[in-house]
Amino acid sequence: IANLERTLDVKLFNRSPTGVSPTTYGKVLARHGETILRATSDLEREIRLLQDREIGELSVAFGPYPAEISGHAALARLIAAHSDIRCKVTVNDWRGVEERILDRETDLGLAEVSVAQQNKHLAIETLHRHRFVFYCRPGHPLLEQTKIKMADFKQYPLALIKLPARLYKVFPGRLFPVEGADYVVPSIEIENIAMSREIVAGSDTLSAAAPYQIRRELADGTLSLIPVMEPWMTLNYGFISLTDRMLSPLAREFMDRVRDIEEQVARENEELIRRYLPGSF
Repeated sequence: IANLERTLDVKLFNRSPTGVSPTTYGKVLARHGETILRATSDLEREIRLLQDREIGELSVAFGPYPAEISGHAALARLIAAHSDIRCKVTVNDWRGVEERILDRETDLGLAEVSVAQQNKHLAIETLHRHRFVFYCRPGHPLLEQTKIKMADFKQYPLALIKLPARLYKVFPGRLFPVEGADYVVPSIEIENIAMSREIVAGSDTLSAAAPYQIRRELADGTLSLIPVMEPWMTLNYGFISLTDRMLSPLAREFMDRVRDIEEQVARENEELIRRYLPGSF
């Protein structure tokens, strides 16, 4: 601290027998200190990346839907190719993923991007806009109707993660706005998609997913699709990273593997819709 005071030619702290308190100059330094330390850390990190000394580390945050669709599978392929890597993976809603990226706790996100696209500090690469469907248990009362309308969904519980506020007016079922928030919550708010499958299979609850996510349950008859399909029913997710932060070679390789899996999923997802909802095209 004394060296820093000599360099800046100012007094940063008032020292007394009872303690130490920052001067006006010290308060300015404290305000900028975190930014300075972060910039220094980023500089050191990028130099190591350019020297290929951090190829074995990956920090990624998934949203619940892309985690199931391509994130986990891409990670498995990456680990199979690099068994000595160090990896930290978290699953959050899209808001949590954005926060982790902006706080530099995570290098790369794979999540819903409709809100992130509005942030100039975030770099976005959208992936396939997979169509999603609504599903229920076989024998559900809704399936007995000759013609199902979106308004009919409000008769039953809806099990989902929180949704972007933009979907409030078009998404059917019991959704509740949160004052001052950019999201809405369903009547049954869950944290992962596996929970919704179990809840739906054992009750009259409804939920939504890409057909690819419930392909096994559709094949064995555990779940059934609700025959409705609208143009807005697509998932909108992709890669999220900081515009001013270099990605590691391992992160770029992970992104390539996600892209490959997304191509395969896109084909399978549409085939499942053709098979189980043949009138949707």
